[in-house]
Amino acid sequence: MRVLSLTLPLLLLLWGGCGGCDKNPPAGPGVPELAKLIQLQGQVTVQQDAASRPGRVDEPLYPGETVVTGPGSTAHVRYVNGTEVEVAENSRFRVNGAPGALTLELEEGRIVSTSPKTGGNGLTVTGRFGRAELVTASEMVFDLREKNPKLMLQYGDIRVLDPQGQPVPVVVGEELALSLSKPKQAPPPVVAEEIVFTLKPQGGKARVRGAQDSAFADVAPGQSRELGRGAAFELPANSSARLSSRLLQVSLAGDTAGTLEEASRQGDQSSYTLRLSRGRARLQFGTGKQSLKLADARGEVELKVSEQSTLSVSNPEAGATVTVLAGQAELVADGKTTLLKAGEGVRRASESPRVEQASAPLLVLPPEAKGARVFTDGLGEAGISVPSASGAPLRVEVAEEPSFREPLLAGRAGADWVRVEPPARGELHWRFLGEDGNVRAQGSARFQPDRGRSALAGSNPKAEVLETGLKATIYFQSAVPSLHFSFEPRPGARSYQLRIYRAANVQTPLLQQVTTQNQYSLEPGTLGEGSYLWYVAALGPGGDELAGGRMNKLELVYDNERSGLALSRPRPGERFGREGVPVEGVVPRGSRLFLNGQAMKLDAKGRFSLRLPPTEALVFRLVSGQDEAYWIRTLRKARP
Repeated sequence: MRVLSLTLPLLLLLWGGCGGCDKNPPAGPGVPELAKLIQLQGQVTVQQDAASRPGRVDEPLYPGETVVTGPGSTAHVRYVNGTEVEVAENSRFRVNGAPGALTLELEEGRIVSTSPKTGGNGLTVTGRFGRAELVTASEMVFDLREKNPKLMLQYGDIRVLDPQGQPVPVVVGEELALSLSKPKQAPPPVVAEEIVFTLKPQGGKARVRGAQDSAFADVAPGQSRELGRGAAFELPANSSARLSSRLLQVSLAGDTAGTLEEASRQGDQSSYTLRLSRGRARLQFGTGKQSLKLADARGEVELKVSEQSTLSVSNPEAGATVTVLAGQAELVADGKTTLLKAGEGVRRASESPRVEQASAPLLVLPPEAKGARVFTDGLGEAGISVPSASGAPLRVEVAEEPSFREPLLAGRAGADWVRVEPPARGELHWRFLGEDGNVRAQGSARFQPDRGRSALAGSNPKAEVLETGLKATIYFQSAVPSLHFSFEPRPGARSYQLRIYRAANVQTPLLQQVTTQNQYSLEPGTLGEGSYLWYVAALGPGGDELAGGRMNKLELVYDNERSGLALSRPRPGERFGREGVPVEGVVPRGSRLFLNGQAMKLDAKGRFSLRLPPTEALVFRLVSGQDEAYWIRTLRKARP
């Protein structure tokens, strides 16, 4: 074996040879396919920035995507020019370049690269060993499993370049070990590179002002604007936007304003300074060393992140509240460093800021809910239960669409639940991934306003009852209707007496009413659900009963045809006092209803009625067959 001692600057050749590895465009229209997974065995994942997914056979690979194999797992990749790559276990490499100038960046592990016998434009492989160009039909082994990289040319011809660009001789069949432990000269200084963000409105418009601009300019939906150092942004109350770079996505809520004071990358460290004057933001960090200085009304704090994490920032006007939604972060303030884990946060507006465990959201959805519906008129946050896991914590990803191409939240999940900010109208999809990248649980929910659809109508409908001698059946749902009886006028009659009997007792009238008209109306609730008989007697001038008239049948039937929850109490925004909260309503027959996690007792027709202790919120969960829906009713305290 020949050992070649190369200087440490050879490491820098990796970056020069990558030729723009930091610019990783997402797969989509206009982005070329570079390679394809043609075989895999065991645990193989594909990563792109903050997102990851299990690998699949015949799955295309795009610029910037990284293939990772786990223990005892292998993969086989074919580039578009025919070059094939065999990937050993515990390996990691990134595809990049473009058709005609393909590259492979080996980060760890072992691969065997075989150029096509005929045709093709070769492949450039980079790694800790430097740069290798496969320009003819050849087969090369690249092994980074030990401290010193090893190369072996099986056949053909390749070019390996040292840090000065001089060729390194490689002999067929001989293993070449490269020693990087004895640098001959100091590496050149790493120059900071400015990071440019892109702002895209998600709903409504945004307003931006560059560092050199004198006034704000509108950015309409469907447009985008690049923002550099010193750029300011403003969002109206009914808008939202996303501020994106390769490793940091900032989701801005309505009525948010701030300035991107600095964003740069030096080596493997990315640094940002973000000043928020008002509003709310969600920070999603990709994998890598990152530091964000957050300026608010109380001054400046620094957030250090080294893994995929998502944080929320709110209330910067008084002193920001910083909460870790997934992953973890170090918060540096007043010379003190505090580690925040998922579900923990710090309120800087308090007199003595300290780490606090966030309280459970009002609504917590099960991890495997399938298309659950949520009706609410003002739910600021919700939660997703974390499934139990053995071993390492699960990773969670939340997105608005099932492809998870643009996650809203990603990182290590906490122990109990994950907090999310649901849309007023729209979908959320989530999945929990194991350490191997395989999906352990996934679910979805659709959120939409209630807007009174769950309120049971308080007004009573009107029902006509005619004298036919036949049976009249009146169906009702929300309230017993008012009954309007009509009958034929009788010759010589001065008045009429309406008599109503219970069907089970025709001897004693339940109700007798006299009217001078050939019609009579009963107020709502005079009669309840049940079977009745009714008769109209014509009365002469002296009050004597005239001949004629017919006995008629009447039945009032409660008919539950609702497809969801119906509440008569409490009404939306209803005030409650010390006497508690009345809860009354109805659900479809055959359903199960839970209130604040407790099963509700229903009658045979799905009705319920009870009184709860004073509370400001009610969460109803309705299970009908395979369907599951939630209603949230918020209340107000009675004025003192």
